[in-house]
Order: sequence, then C-alpha cells, then structure tokens
Amino acid sequence: MRALWLTALVCLIASLACQAGQPYNFQPQALVQHIAVLASDSLEGREIGTIGEWKAARYIIGVFKEAGLRPAGSDGYLQPFEFIRKIDFGPDNRLAIDKKSLELGVDYVPLEQSASTQFSFTEIVPVGYGIRTEDSAYDDYAGKDVTGKAVLIKRFSPSAEQYPKVDFTRYNSWADKIRNAVDHKAAGIFFVTPPNEDDTLKPYGPMRVAPRDIPIIFVKRRALDRLGISVDSPSFASASGQTELIQVKDTGYNILGELPGASDTTIILGAHYDHLGWGAPGSRDTSSKPRIHPGADDNASGTAALLEMARYYASNPHRHSLLFAAFSGEEEGVLGSTYYVRHWTIDSSKVRMMLNMDMIGRLKDQQNGLAIFGVGTAAEFKPYFDSLKVDSIRLSFLEPGTGPSDQIAFYHSGIPVLHFFTGAHEDYHTASDTPDKIDYPGIVRVETLVSDVVNHFDSLGTPLTFQRTASSDQPKTRAEYKVTLGIMPDYTTPAKGLAVGGVSPNKSAEKAGIKKGDIVIKLGAIEIEDIYSYMSALSKFNKGDTTTVVIVRATDTLSFPVTF
Repeated sequence: MRALWLTALVCLIASLACQAGQPYNFQPQALVQHIAVLASDSLEGREIGTIGEWKAARYIIGVFKEAGLRPAGSDGYLQPFEFIRKIDFGPDNRLAIDKKSLELGVDYVPLEQSASTQFSFTEIVPVGYGIRTEDSAYDDYAGKDVTGKAVLIKRFSPSAEQYPKVDFTRYNSWADKIRNAVDHKAAGIFFVTPPNEDDTLKPYGPMRVAPRDIPIIFVKRRALDRLGISVDSPSFASASGQTELIQVKDTGYNILGELPGASDTTIILGAHYDHLGWGAPGSRDTSSKPRIHPGADDNASGTAALLEMARYYASNPHRHSLLFAAFSGEEEGVLGSTYYVRHWTIDSSKVRMMLNMDMIGRLKDQQNGLAIFGVGTAAEFKPYFDSLKVDSIRLSFLEPGTGPSDQIAFYHSGIPVLHFFTGAHEDYHTASDTPDKIDYPGIVRVETLVSDVVNHFDSLGTPLTFQRTASSDQPKTRAEYKVTLGIMPDYTTPAKGLAVGGVSPNKSAEKAGIKKGDIVIKLGAIEIEDIYSYMSALSKFNKGDTTTVVIVRATDTLSFPVTF
C-alpha cells in the first residue's frame, strides 16, 4: 500500500509537469488515483487524530504544492486544532462490591458522565429501570427515598407486552435515567444489564459529555456472576472505591491552499477528508470485528474532486481568490470547519460563497441524480439554478443551507453556501464503501458542473446577498422527536450546557430570541448538561407545548418562553 501511495503521487506530479502551462481538463483516471490512495488500507479509514489522517493530509498537501497553491493555513498548509479524542481511565479507579474487588474494564466501567471522586455506600437502592414517566402512572421511584444513597438501575426498559400503553422510548436513555436519579438526589448510580439484553457498552464517540457530580458506573454481567448476584433481581449490600476519568486530547488538521485572484474577495471550495477509521461510533457495519472503513464515497470522492478543482483552477483564469479547504473532524460533528470559522486564515468579511462537496461518487446509482443544497442562501442563486440545464445529470435543488456537513458552519457565519451530494446508499458508513463502487465518470460530470457554478459567480459583477433559509430537521430528529427547538448544537465549545452553533429561521428558538453563541442550561424543568441531556429533554415535549428555556449569554443568565 505504501508503494501504491508513492506511485499515485509520482504519477500526479508527472502529469502536472506535462500539463504545465496548458488548460487542465477533468479526467476520471486522476480521480481513480486520488481515491485509490485516500481509501487504501494503509490509511486505515482516515480517522481524525490517527496516522491515517496524517498520511491523507500529507498526500493532499503534496497535490496542493504541485498545483501551485499558496499555503493558507496557520502552519503552512496546515491548520491544527485540538479535540477531545476520548475519555480514558486513570490509575486510581477501583471498585469493591460487597467487599469483593472487581477489575476495571473486565467487571465494570465508569461512564463518561461520572465524576472523578471517591465513594463508599452502605445503602444501594434497587430502582428497577430507573424510569419515571410523565404521561402514565409508571414510576420506579414511587415510595422510595434515595436521597444521599446510591441507586441500582437496570438498563433498557420493561417489555411492551408488560406495559403496552407506556412509551418507554421517551425515558430509557442513559441521559434520562441519570437525570432522573440526580433529580431524586441519589449520591451514586450503578447500572446493570437485565436478562436477555445485550451486555455490551456502545461508545459515545468524541462528542462532549458533561460529567455529573456523582460516581456513575456500569457493572457488567460477568461481575454479577462472579459475585453470585442474581441477574433477574440484582442487589448490592455495599460499594466502595474511586472513579478517575481523564480527557485525552488530540490534534486534527485542516489543509488549506489558496490561488490568489485579481480581487480581494474569496470563494471557498471545501470537502472533508476524514472518515471512521476502523469503525468509529458512527459505523453502520454489521461485522462483529473492527474493519477498516475506506470511505471511498464518504468522502474520498469529494476530496478527490477538490484536488482536481485545485489543479483545474491553477491553469484556468478566475477573478476572485480561491481557497481550497480539506477539513477533518466532519464525522465527529463538523469539528474542523467549525474551528475554521472561529479561526479564519483569510478576511471572513470578504468571503463571497462556500461550495462543499460531500459524497459525490455514486451518481449512476441515484434515481434522483445530484442534489444541490443551499440554493436559497443567496438571492442570486435562484435565478441561476432555475435556468440551469444539464443534460448529463438529473438535478434536484433544495433551499436550506443547513445539514450535517461542513457547509453548515459557513452558513451560520452568514455566508452563502452550496452543498453537492449524490445521495446515501447501503454502503454508507460501512466497510463496503470501497473504490470499486465509485462512478468516476459521474464525479467528472459533478466537478464540471461545480466549476461552471464557480465560474458563473466568479464572473458576476455584483456581491451575493446572503439569505437565511427555512430548514428541515435532520432525519434522526424527525424520527425520534415530535418537536424541534431549531438550533444547531456546537460540539466543540467546552461549556456546561449545550452551546448554540446556529439558529434556524422561523423556529421556536429564533422566535424566542435565542442566538448563536448562547449556552442552553435548562429546558423546562430539566437541567441541560450536554447534547445527550438536551435530546432527552426535547423528547418530553409535544407540538404546541409551551415551556421556558434558560440560557447563558456572555455573563448574563436569561430566560425565554418558547412554544413548540
């Protein structure tokens, strides 16, 4: 694979040398070479913070250099940014249940929401599934005083056969159960898995989780067996020990190259180059063992097109400066692009537009062809796209500038955006998203269209007029929640609560007066610690409900009435 990497780079350098001084044309073979490298096993899925990400970054820099792009990062072509890679366990973790010591990782695991603290409990109250409903009489805490005591909670929820009229999905998440225990003034929480349920613990991933002030521990079924404790009706007489959780930080890298133009205004072309490595928490892979996720379509396809666009514009005229941005951390919550719009390397007031290419490699497989999001984000976009006719591609236009990819960070910074996307497929976020399934001639058609769009708005003599768009919620929100507040979470701000990365127009948050940069600390009666407690709180409301949102804005704490 190292030979493949070097061979591809040498071929690209040679082709650039041969074409020096000649207009560049898009060719499928160049895309084949790029994607062969980016999706190769040697890059191990390009997960942020890994050697695979670094190898991909070096490859992209090599192409930028040979195309003649000027470094535009904070460190040459690079813009490093810090992120929380994981929560690790310190050396002082220990746990004894009923005076018998257990082994960290084998018998028990402190949850990421746990405090780092010492504890000793002689009263551990079993509270069933730890659920208290608001729309039925079901209450596992009824008649139980757990103040200052630890609670023992079963994961999951009772069966629908037992309680056919109770919707437990609104109450059975980790966040729900932790919040409920804290509301009852519990001093510690122990989770166990009930019979006939999966005893594995799925990782949260790198999204920020706010720790509580009490120890929160998952005790595995293996430990119950060792201790002779019934899985059906578990109970502990005592528990003592210490939890120590450590934030492990790492560095991701945006890669930025610029082609100066005659004007001082910049058009940004972007694509994320990171993926899921061996199967990060976002994986849909069904294998029981970790497998490399090549990410050929997601998003080696967009990155390859970005590299070819850089080569194209290096030998073709353009009026405005062009910034080529390969972002990392998109899979973990648009980390790289969010960091960039807070730490600009160019004058942000003179950015004309941003074009994002994410998953553009399956054109021939998509009945609806190419989707272009963001056509409502500039007043000048609609007339152009209304008149656009492309015989070789079926096009669909969507107005919102929001959506789960890097353009959203620029949209929320008041910049017109376009996102090009050929659609989801069954290989999405699995180990089967491989180069052999890519429609290379289709990518050529897409990048040709993107260059036509860039050329049109590059030559347009008037400024673009930014417009906010009515945004539809992401599919997960529609499926799991009856209401939305209309905010984009900011996963990177280290604050207790949920930082607001953006506010959707005509939604509850905007109508109430909530703004980008606010930190939501309470929704109704529910304290908001992080994204998980926010999602838990949101699931409690129905359309038409009215409640109060409490936010922190700079040094002020403000309350806003909202109606869903």
